[in-house]
This record gives sequence, C-alpha cells and structure tokens, in this order.
Amino acid sequence: MSARHSSLLRARVLVERLIAAPSGGSSPRSRSAPPAPDSADQTVSRNVRLLSWFNFFGDFRMYGPIMVIYFAQVTGSYTAAASLLAVKKLSSAAFEVPTGVLSDRLGRRGTMIAGAVVMVAAHLGYAGASGYGLLLAAVVLEGLAAALWSGNNESLLYDTLLAAGREDEFPRHSGRVNSMFQIALALAAPIGGVVAGAWSLRTVVVLSVVPQVLCVLAALRVREPRVHGPLESNVLAHLGSALRGIRRSPLLRRMTLVSALRYSGESAAQLSPVFVAGLWPLWALGLWRTFGHGVAFVGFRVSGRVIGRVGAARTLLSGELFDNVANFVALVRPTVFSPVLLGSPAYGMSTIAQQTLLQREFTDRERATMGSLASLLGSVLYALVALGAGLVADRWGIVAALFAIQAVALTALPLAWWVHAHASALSASAGTVTG
Repeated sequence: MSARHSSLLRARVLVERLIAAPSGGSSPRSRSAPPAPDSADQTVSRNVRLLSWFNFFGDFRMYGPIMVIYFAQVTGSYTAAASLLAVKKLSSAAFEVPTGVLSDRLGRRGTMIAGAVVMVAAHLGYAGASGYGLLLAAVVLEGLAAALWSGNNESLLYDTLLAAGREDEFPRHSGRVNSMFQIALALAAPIGGVVAGAWSLRTVVVLSVVPQVLCVLAALRVREPRVHGPLESNVLAHLGSALRGIRRSPLLRRMTLVSALRYSGESAAQLSPVFVAGLWPLWALGLWRTFGHGVAFVGFRVSGRVIGRVGAARTLLSGELFDNVANFVALVRPTVFSPVLLGSPAYGMSTIAQQTLLQREFTDRERATMGSLASLLGSVLYALVALGAGLVADRWGIVAALFAIQAVALTALPLAWWVHAHASALSASAGTVTG
C-alpha cells in the first residue's frame, strides 16, 4: 500500500470517529450515536428471525405432556412430582425481579444467553436424574432460566425496533415471534408420545436437550440493541425508580394488574384436561391440546394486523370480553362442544395487545425490571388462584373450580375497559416516558 493511500485511509477513519463520537461529558453507553438506518433494519430482521427460532426451540419439549409422569417414575411418588412443579414456579418468581434488573444493567443479549445456558443445564439434570435431589436442582435452574427470559426477551424485541425507529411494528413482530411457542407445543407433544411409546420416557427427556442447545446457538447470534438513557447508580435505586414509574402512571398501574390477572387465569390450563376428559374419550385429549395450540397460533399471527386496525386497547378489551363469554358458555351447560370453546384465537391477540400497551408505557432504562415486576405479581396470583381452585375442585368439583378461576380473571375486564376509555387521552397528554 502506498504512503499516500495509507494517509488518506487514516484520515478517513479519523473523520468517521469524530462524527460518531458522543458530544459533552456523557458516557458512550448513555449517549451513543444511533446506528445507520441500513444497519438498524438489518438488526431488526436478524433479531426477529432469531427470536422466532429461539422461541420455537425453547418450547419444543417433547416431554411436556408426560412431565409429571416422568417425575413420578424417577421419584416413585406423585406427591414428590407435584412438589417439583411447585418449586419450579416458586423459583421463577423468586428470581423474577433480580433478573429483570440484571437485564437492564448488563444487556438483553447477555441475559438471553445466560438463560439459555442455564436451561440446558436444567435439562441435563432432568435427563440424568436418578432421584429427587437432582430433579430438585434442575427445576430450580429451569425457574432461574425462565426468570432470565421473562421481561428480557420482549424488551430485546422492543428495544431493537425502537433503535430503528420502528416501534410501531411491535405488535406485528411480537405476534409472529410468540406464535412460534404454539407451533412448537403443537408439534412436540405428539412426537413425544410416539417416542415414549417406542422407547421410554427418559429417551424423550434426553432428546429434549437438543432443542435447548440450539437455543444457545440462536442466542449467541442475537445483536444487542442500543441502550437508552442513563442507569441509576445502584441496584436498589434502579428498582426504586422502576416501582415509582409504575406507581405514577395510572395506565401502567392498571395494565400491570390486567397482566397479572390474565396470567392467574391461565391456572385453568392445569384443570381443563380433567373437564375435557369427562366429555371426550381419553385418546382425544392430545387432539384437543393440538387444536388449542393451533387456534392460539392463528391468534398470535393475526394480532399485529388486528391491532393495527382497531388499536391495542380495543383489541385487549374485545379479546377479554370474547374469552369470558366463551368460557361461561362452555362451563354453564357442558356439552361435547364445550372443549372447543375453551380454545380461543382471542387469547393470542389479547396477549400481544397487552404486551404492546405495557411496552409503550415502560421506561427505556427500566423496561425489563418493570416487566419482571408485572410477572412477579402474576406468579403470586397464579399460585394463590391455583391453590384455591384445587380446594374448590376437591369440595365441589371441576366445573366449580373452573368457574372460580373465571371469576378472578373476570376482574380484569373493568380494568381493560378503563384502559380502552383512557389510553388515547393519557398518551396524547403525557406521551411515553423514556426516563
């Protein structure tokens, strides 16, 4: 290379660095220059694609329908198996807020990778367990992994779109990304049943390690979105700021409650198979599950289009109203058609509408922490509702238990109505807080 060419190249690099350099005394983390439009758009395409595959592999768990049976086979007790499922839920709740703070302070990509690695460790524990002890450690690890992803992965998607100035596309991309959960569940369950019948339950669990390893590979290729806003000086200050942000926003307070109440209503999924088994033959339960996941997939896929036409608040309200009416009709006079009513496309649309409203209100610097706080409240309510429904089922039967869960979920409806009535006015007067 000639000396003249080398000098010109060095001068060009210097000019590019001066243009990209942040002004003032702020740190590069808080005042970094935005990426070029082409680069940001490429990052959106890349991250959306990888998140879709990440969700597919993460929920491609062939042991899903037989997990309790496998735990009972290893431990020799259904009581012990049920206790392991309870510990998994409790560990996820315990780690929820710390992992949200970790995501906001250390980055979305690193938190996503950490969760994937921990999930692989959990599945290796399941596959190699010979007794209660290793299974207990594995369910705690799975709870930690779920907490690392909770709040973080949706924040990664939103921040990726925000960096490209495309945050209005969140409902469409989130719907497509989350629909991959349903496809994975629909495909994994029948495959797991065939493998278990041909070989063994442990073979199903061992093979389920492979998709989790693929999750790690997908997470490693994700690009970190640009961080917005300065962080608080310490963890407690960061957490306090997130709590104050929720308390000060009427819309965010109510949406946090809606999110928690809707999640508690999902405890019905643990009891619904008992209800369906009283109406359909036992062999048809797998078909019912597959049908439910297929309908949910459609709801997630069309959610972006629906929200784009009628708005997130109206979609949430309409979806909640539709689900409550459908569930009431299914339960008030059970028939062979009732199980079909329990699978609703409104679930996927309501979920994406809920996420859209929450992400718009979360502050940029505390996005994952605020999401984790909402998830923590949902987990607590889920545990309480599930326990109460179990007591009702033992005393008055499965239909009464499902009605009890429905009564709790119904309280989200007036909150969703308030959000629908006030969301536009609040957004126009205050706008989204960015910290």
